[in-house]
Amino acid sequence: MMRVTNDMMFSAGMSAMQTQQQELMQAQLQSSSGQRIQKPSDDPVGAFRDVLFSSDLSAVQSLKNTTGLASQRLQSADTNIGTVQDSMLQAYELGMQFSPGTSGSDPQVVKGAAMSALSIYQNILSVANLEMGGVPLFGGGRTTTPFDNSHLTATNVRVQTQGTGPEAAAPSGFEATIGDTFTGTPGQTDAYTITPSAATAGEYDVQLNGQLLPGPQGGSFQTTNGTLDLGNGITVNMGGTLLQGGTLSFNVLSEGARFTATPVQLTGSGGTVSTVDVTQAFSAQVAPGTTLVGGIPLSIKATYSASTGRYSVDINGKPLSPLQPVPATSGRPAYLDLGNGITLNLVGQPKDGDALYCEIVPAYQGGMTDRPVQVAGGKTLPGNVTGDELVQGGGSIGKKINILGSVTALYGAMMRGDSAEVGVQLSQLEAGRAQTSDFQSLTGVRSTQMNATATTVATEETSLQTLKANNADADMFDVASRLQKASQTLQMLTTAERQVLSVSLLNFMS
Repeated sequence: MMRVTNDMMFSAGMSAMQTQQQELMQAQLQSSSGQRIQKPSDDPVGAFRDVLFSSDLSAVQSLKNTTGLASQRLQSADTNIGTVQDSMLQAYELGMQFSPGTSGSDPQVVKGAAMSALSIYQNILSVANLEMGGVPLFGGGRTTTPFDNSHLTATNVRVQTQGTGPEAAAPSGFEATIGDTFTGTPGQTDAYTITPSAATAGEYDVQLNGQLLPGPQGGSFQTTNGTLDLGNGITVNMGGTLLQGGTLSFNVLSEGARFTATPVQLTGSGGTVSTVDVTQAFSAQVAPGTTLVGGIPLSIKATYSASTGRYSVDINGKPLSPLQPVPATSGRPAYLDLGNGITLNLVGQPKDGDALYCEIVPAYQGGMTDRPVQVAGGKTLPGNVTGDELVQGGGSIGKKINILGSVTALYGAMMRGDSAEVGVQLSQLEAGRAQTSDFQSLTGVRSTQMNATATTVATEETSLQTLKANNADADMFDVASRLQKASQTLQMLTTAERQVLSVSLLNFMS
């Protein structure tokens, strides 16, 4: 039989006390931190799960912040586009109030109310430049101010035949059209150039990829009703004057099985490509860097007189002296110099009494597409509409109506005290109102999608937080029980050790 000595009992008691001391410390740590796992060795599988939950939770919280901010921006955009729509409705109602046949058609009364149109313009411009968190709401993801008077543009020129009836878009100047009968090689680009024939006046030489094409009769090409037929389904509208030394050029590109023509460009005798848009019979330009502080917006009306060959020009109700066009050169069409870097290009020839209208307003300086919003699963949702879409009518659903230009046209008509011109602008104002309504609907749909995504992400965050807590959080009832158990055990072991030590001392003394 093995003899149990006092030393063995003391050693066993000390070992048991150390074990209980560790248990007590572990329970105390869990009690103070609330965490079941203090180190990976406590529960390797649980620790690994905690890492995964933490990673997923971090990603979801990042998505929550992103979608939350995007949702706020879309909601703000929806509200402010509604303000723009209301402003366009006010502009339309103002035009109706001072149209022909109303009590407000007296020229002086019309002029007196012009400031109301200018106020509407300023309100729309203010909304278009709104910021949220230091970033323009309609800036297309850029931080630059979308619209300011240091970057100007001219709206498309509209023509009122003999100064009566409705306005219409300027007719085509030089424009290439590809018919269904065209046959070409997919993926190949064909370059066409047109120059006045040096041999026969009124005829044109045409080159394809540097090779001279024979005309229908073996010579040069002739126009029929202002159209040049190049064969193979290609026709070019010759709605302008092409002088000796000038060259028209365009390319035919393939888009899958379809073929399209690039816009026609005019090149002078020196080989310099003109900055003038020659695809329209009439267009306006603002020289780069032109700044008209305090003078924006501008409403321009130019009326042609065939008897004098001059144009009567009115800008914001202030008539200029009749202007003689600057003659065309091989490098650019004829034009009117309106001063301050503004020119009215005369690619085509107007008829007697024709009135040409355009406006000078701030040009859009933001991005063409707002940054998409990253959501779960690597998918994205479209961001906010841009100023190009809202104000200039760009994008797939825009109507190409510059609403700042539309309100400026109303302002100019009222400054001229012309109720008939006010009535003419109603169609543009209504189209602009419909355009803003379409973009408000689009923004509402996007806002609903973003809110739904934000709700889903918030639900996923709560679920991950619950899983992480269940995996790592300590059970406080269990911890309290273990604390009590370890404390009581230590007390009993301490008492037993004292007894062992007492016996050992007596034995030693005896």
